[in-house]
Amino acid sequence: MRYLVAAVCLVAVAWISVSLLACDDRDPVVGSDNNGEQPTEEGEQRTEEGEQRTEEGDRARLQEMRQEIDALIGDAAGTSIADCRFAGIGTKPCGGPWEFIVYSVSSTDSTALAERLKAYDAFEDEMNERYGYLSDCSVPNIPNLVFKDGRCIAE
Repeated sequence: MRYLVAAVCLVAVAWISVSLLACDDRDPVVGSDNNGEQPTEEGEQRTEEGEQRTEEGDRARLQEMRQEIDALIGDAAGTSIADCRFAGIGTKPCGGPWEFIVYSVSSTDSTALAERLKAYDAFEDEMNERYGYLSDCSVPNIPNLVFKDGRCIAE
């Protein structure tokens, strides 16, 4: 009986080994992302909608998102220093923001700004991971807010 159990175990191990050898990372079931899709050319990935993503395209999208944030802030017009605020923008691979932006609560929809900043930061964080970006681990200086000529600015 002992020999029969050993033979069955050897056959099972051999079958598993052969099965694993037949698969590799290009296999849509066993591939590295295990989502059933065939990999695209290097540097390209597919979105949920099936569109190809490239680093260049993602950088352009990030730039568009930044332009939307800048447009939402506008010229940061206010009535006094009490209207002036700042927020971090961007996500360094080490953590923390790349810089701080200045805005006025009297001329900027703070809720919409917070939503756009959250989306921007999340997208940049995803890009950092996807493309293996690196950065210094410095922390940008917190701005000194000043109200000058009807606008909130940083000095």
